[in-house]
Amino acid sequence: MRTLHWILLALITLGTVLLSVFGKGNPHPHAWDRIPLFYAAFGFVGCVLLILVSKALGKAFLQKDESYYERHR
Repeated sequence: MRTLHWILLALITLGTVLLSVFGKGNPHPHAWDRIPLFYAAFGFVGCVLLILVSKALGKAFLQKDESYYERHR
């Protein structure tokens, strides 16, 4: 069964590569498709924003003062 999974993965990968090389491409590409490394930069900025927003939410809702447990005794 494990060998079958690897064979299917190889066939899907080969099919994807062949379609990208010999396939008809997108007839109406977006403007940002022509910008080099756009998707890499977009992904990087998205990850940085995700980290910053999650840190801000964590500090706002999850983090407690250092004396939190001492106050409630």
